[in-house]
Amino acid sequence: MASLRKQAKGDSWQLRFNLDKKPTVLSLPDLTEWQANKWKGFVEAIVVCKEKDLPLDKKSIEWLSSLSPEQRKKLSDKGIIDPDPDQSQEESKETTLSEYLEDYFSTRRSDVKEATWVFYEHTRKRLKEFFGDRSLRSITPKDGKDFRKWLEKTNKRDKAKEDGKTIGLSINTVKRRTGLCRQIFAQAILDGLLDRNPFEGLSTSVRSNEERKAYVGLEDFAKVLEKAPNAKWKSLLVLARIAGFRIPSEAQGLKWEHISFEQRRIFVVNSSKTEHHKNRKLRVVPLFPDVEKELLKLHCEATPGEEYVFPDLRGDSNLRTTLEKIILRAGVTPWPKLWQNLRASAATDLAKTVPSHIAASICGHTEQIAQEHYWKVGEDDLDQTISKLSTIHSEKLARKVAIIDVPKVPESSLTVSTPSDDETKKPKESLGLVSICRLLANAGFSLRMGEEGLEPPTSTL
Repeated sequence: MASLRKQAKGDSWQLRFNLDKKPTVLSLPDLTEWQANKWKGFVEAIVVCKEKDLPLDKKSIEWLSSLSPEQRKKLSDKGIIDPDPDQSQEESKETTLSEYLEDYFSTRRSDVKEATWVFYEHTRKRLKEFFGDRSLRSITPKDGKDFRKWLEKTNKRDKAKEDGKTIGLSINTVKRRTGLCRQIFAQAILDGLLDRNPFEGLSTSVRSNEERKAYVGLEDFAKVLEKAPNAKWKSLLVLARIAGFRIPSEAQGLKWEHISFEQRRIFVVNSSKTEHHKNRKLRVVPLFPDVEKELLKLHCEATPGEEYVFPDLRGDSNLRTTLEKIILRAGVTPWPKLWQNLRASAATDLAKTVPSHIAASICGHTEQIAQEHYWKVGEDDLDQTISKLSTIHSEKLARKVAIIDVPKVPESSLTVSTPSDDETKKPKESLGLVSICRLLANAGFSLRMGEEGLEPPTSTL
């Protein structure tokens, strides 16, 4: 007998039965309970006929003929029915992943920036490397999870740690590539080539990675700057570390007309990173003295009439490899994210110096983004905080103790006392004999007591 079980999420069912004395599970996604029970009844009848070598009844034949080719293939894959005669030919005509990727990316090439296209190309190569020439429809949710795990353990540069293990891609890179894969297969569903996204349910939310945050101190940076080979590299470095530029995107579009040496300003116009954000097409960066010095040197070497500050800089320029060599030549340990950590260090310095909203405006991001991805609290910050707060606390506590230790001065007899709130709130007491006498005396009445005393006079006996 077959059994039917509903999955925890959605309208997916599992049909369990024995076929040739072996437990078999048939997944039935996106079915109502009535439809799932209908499948259960017909599958039971077909299995019984198959085991007893009996012909199928008319209702079972009609039900099978009502199924789609994909549904019949699901039954034939489990051995419940024989494959359709033309099934092998249809499988050979199915769209392969490589073919679909070629078609998908050919329509996206003109829609994205150069750096995004490089990311697309990397993801496409990894998909083809892992799945090969498999058909698009054959890729299952399990394959999607396996591909993600494979990304986490492999690296295109095949760098190895000291223990010999290969360094995998960072978790954020894996999530970004997983998100792109989900986007690709979602389009395949819209194109009618798939029924289910194999990357659905996998996490794609990018979060700040504390392990890859690093503050590049000015002492180490000075050593690196000294080993830079020319004025171009020195300018790129100070723009990143001192001015907080995004490299290469913001340096790539920088023109000499955007730099005002008189006003000591750099105008970042139409940054490709932030152009899609509202009111972020232009930002103004102070022309710090160290940045000005290197840019003036570069300007003296520039070809007369040259429009761009870095004319040979492109979005796909490999700046990381050269920077890594410069850092090692300076005798400094490379930080995790070579260019991004330089910009983050500049943002951290600005946040220490000026109000956070001004620092965020100069760097071209929000305070929330700066808090999550840029600002870094270092040991020096903690030491300075301890020093400053210790002084403040000591001064306040000393002042408080001084106030407490002042001896209480006895109240002078000449001091006019004022009634307290509690005294003013008390109800007035009724006048006694003494008070009445004082009032009468003040009014001019004689208060001399007669010989009879207080008793009234009485007639003599």
